Amino acid sequence: MPGSFEVIRTAGATIVAAAGDLDLAVTDVLEALLDRELRRRPPALVVDTAAVTFCAARVLTILVDATADAVLRGVPFALAGRNRVLLRPIELLGLGRVLPIHRDTGEALSWLAAVPLLTDR
Repeated sequence: MPGSFEVIRTAGATIVAAAGDLDLAVTDVLEALLDRELRRRPPALVVDTAAVTFCAARVLTILVDATADAVLRGVPFALAGRNRVLLRPIELLGLGRVLPIHRDTGEALSWLAAVPLLTDR
């Protein structure tokens, strides 16, 4: 199934829901989409990968770059959807410290809500 993206904006966060095969045919779209959403400076940004069936290595680079851009822009950022397609390469490459990935969107949003409380201490 070709990769696709849906953007859901709420008062508390923007969620980019990815689905299907995230191969080289969609990496430019994903990169531009995340850049655009980060420029909007939402209260938080979550990339939901629960419906992803394939993940090209380039996608991991885009997610790492988006994480760094989010930090620079002051936008809390997280990944949701702990599926094997994404977890395996993240674990093999040791990216777990860089890419905050959570079980689902609800868990990611709860974690992001707690981040300011943890950093204010």
